[in-house]
Amino acid sequence: MNYIIFEDQNSSLLAPFSLTHPVFELRCGAYTNLERIIKNLNSDDSLTLIVRDELKDLVKHRYPGYEVNPQIISKGILLNAASIWSKNIFEEIKDGKTYLKQDILVSSHLNEDISFENFKLFCTSCKEVFSIIDIKYIKYLWECIDFNYEQITVDFKNYSNQKLGDVHSSVIIKNDEYVYIDKDVLIGPGTVIDASNGPVIITKGSKIDIGSLIQGPVFIGPNTKINPGTKLRGNIILGPVCKVGGEITDTIMQGYSNKQHDGFLGHSYICEWVNLGANTNNSNLKNNYGNVRFSLGDINVETNKKFIGIMMGDYSKSGISTMFNTGTYVGVGANIFGGGFQKKMIKSFRWGEDDLTDLDKFIETCKIIKSRRGQVLHHSEISLLKYIYKNNK
Repeated sequence: MNYIIFEDQNSSLLAPFSLTHPVFELRCGAYTNLERIIKNLNSDDSLTLIVRDELKDLVKHRYPGYEVNPQIISKGILLNAASIWSKNIFEEIKDGKTYLKQDILVSSHLNEDISFENFKLFCTSCKEVFSIIDIKYIKYLWECIDFNYEQITVDFKNYSNQKLGDVHSSVIIKNDEYVYIDKDVLIGPGTVIDASNGPVIITKGSKIDIGSLIQGPVFIGPNTKINPGTKLRGNIILGPVCKVGGEITDTIMQGYSNKQHDGFLGHSYICEWVNLGANTNNSNLKNNYGNVRFSLGDINVETNKKFIGIMMGDYSKSGISTMFNTGTYVGVGANIFGGGFQKKMIKSFRWGEDDLTDLDKFIETCKIIKSRRGQVLHHSEISLLKYIYKNNK
């Protein structure tokens, strides 16, 4: 079977993440949305990825084994990239029906090959006859955090309670049956791992330094480093190759990002290649306990939520002692510094309060950043960064 993973009309609402990532790379639980789909595939299944045009070359580079925006889309089953596809729901949608979540197309069957230019028309016309499906659909970034608590618990079923790493004899583990420690993991003296409120999954090559507190549910990705005395206070995903310290709660770090020093980070989604300077703090609750209004530039979202921190795009950085207000948007490549609370809407490539980053210097810095992790800034990513800069996203 061919599975067609498509982005829908709401992808811009997932900014700043969606400026540089296809929607199916969203993290929730132990997997990205795409990783979760792949786990459900049979060996003879295939994938076709349908993404926004500005992301096409980048996605082709990252996923060379799959078709990306082909001129002719082979028949198969459509899967919405912003949905969390559990195994049960994945089986349910094989019955040939069209499924919606509210008014959003979640899945349908393409019974014959179709041209790429007619794909959007098909996605509209197929909604005329439909069934409703109960599936987690991510419309805004903070919903990944909302769903994450339950999702880590569900995903733990794919792990075990094995302790394969090097765990110091003084480490305290509470609710041992809900803790997985992979091989090549090092956990230092005096660390406390408490799975009373949810599982703790620590994957290959990670290091938990002396005196850290880890309260589940928590997922720690490969080769991530937890500094001495860090407090991870639950509902947290740390993607691969992150470095963290201080106090963190209800937060997702996509990967390759650093928050190495003291300071509070809560109810936030931090994208890739971000660095939060020493003593960076964010507020995640208004003083009047009111609901948070979140700005996406041209759109102000009434979230009906009391807890929202920072949504921060790739390659952005904060200087030492930066303070972020409740419900702050930070775009791609912003360099944030200065006293007092920052603005709640910080567009991409801002330097300080109102200046604009020099793009050529920024790209050279990105090359250095990636080389420090053994990676190369691909020309497709450079083109995308130039596109974002030009369009003032």
